Order: sequence, then structure tokens, then C-alpha cells
Amino acid sequence: MKSVINHLKGTRDFPRLRIGIGRPPGKMEAATYVLRRFNKQESEELDFTFQTGMEAIRILLLQGFDKSATFVNSQKPVKQIQ
Repeated sequence: MKSVINHLKGTRDFPRLRIGIGRPPGKMEAATYVLRRFNKQESEELDFTFQTGMEAIRILLLQGFDKSATFVNSQKPVKQIQ
């Protein structure tokens, strides 16, 4: 698999939105954790995360990186909103 970063000649000088997945519970293998189906709560969190990500991209395009980064970094986790 080719990396987008490699295509850009190794530079990391571009905005990107990264979504974390947390750590596997207990002694679960990382691959099993990543490849399993989402439960209901995780699906809801993913929907919220995608909506936040789309808004961050909209702000990035219209208002620039700093405003977008501020928006993303000031978001509360789904658990705190409900």
C-alpha cells in the first residue's frame, strides 16, 4: 500500500484530520479490536465524530487552519454531551 505522505515526498506540512480509536480493552489483540464491528455506542460516537470532522473541514476551507484546529480541540467528547 502506498502512503499519501510518501506521495508528497515525505512532507508532513499539510493539514490533516486524524481520528483515534483508543486502546484495546484488557489483553485483546489490536487487530481484533480494530477489525471488529462497532457496538451501538461506538456507532453513535462515530456519527458524532464524522459530523465534527466535516465541520472542521468546512471551517478549514472557509476560515483557515487556526480556526479549524481551535474548533476541533474545543469539542467535548460524546459522553459529556449526552
